[in-house]
Amino acid sequence: MNKLKAKEGLFVVHLFFLIDHWKRKSGQVHPNFEVEIGSIVDRIKNEEGFQIATFCMLCHCDIGFMILGPDLHKMQEFEKRLTKTFSLDGWNLHYSFFSMTEKSEYTTTREEFEEELISSGIQPGTEDFLNRISDFEKAMEYYTTVRLYPTLPDYPFFSFYPMRKKRENSQNWYALGFKERKELMKGHAKVGRKYSGRVVQYITGATGLDDWEWAVSLYAKDPYDIKSIVYEMRFDPVSAKFAEFGSFYCGLQMSLNEAIKRVQT
Repeated sequence: MNKLKAKEGLFVVHLFFLIDHWKRKSGQVHPNFEVEIGSIVDRIKNEEGFQIATFCMLCHCDIGFMILGPDLHKMQEFEKRLTKTFSLDGWNLHYSFFSMTEKSEYTTTREEFEEELISSGIQPGTEDFLNRISDFEKAMEYYTTVRLYPTLPDYPFFSFYPMRKKRENSQNWYALGFKERKELMKGHAKVGRKYSGRVVQYITGATGLDDWEWAVSLYAKDPYDIKSIVYEMRFDPVSAKFAEFGSFYCGLQMSLNEAIKRVQT
């Protein structure tokens, strides 16, 4: 089979399915549905470089998946097989989203960090200066790896929403200069860091790939923390002035068998 890998990062697919009880009542039931869908999910888990999280969704739909992987041909195969198998058992694909992991263009550069050290009175070439630079480079290497090649957490609560930046005459994010955008994003990131250890955030890029520009996937142990971080960020200028949001999809992470059982019972 052909392989298609990105220059950097992983491909990401979100799939949300809605059960159609009328179809199932009328006899559209796949006799081996649970076995076949379980086999597909197990294959994804065992495919090199791939990860999958399964959710029993709240309100809008019934079962959701977040899939990460390095090969787009494999990713498409898994997406089509899941969709087909669900449809044979009377389910509809309610919503889907395609994106890629990416690193932020607004992170602090080494040169900027060096300027900050000098401004604080730490002289270049000193042991303290060199140690701080070394720690900075290690931290940035870790940050880049986590952004491009994350490991999905086993946190029980999940929230997904798409977003984009405004292009209105008086609120056009892309008409701002890079320095102004970077300064605004510093404040935005500061809010996110307050929730470190409580909320795991994945911001994946979809410019040129889907209808929105980013997918936001949030994982938490307590739903309150996701509610709080989203609410607090609404007051940050980046969100208050320049952000537009799509529908929110929330769910509980659990095994596929448990999710199906909960929906069909």
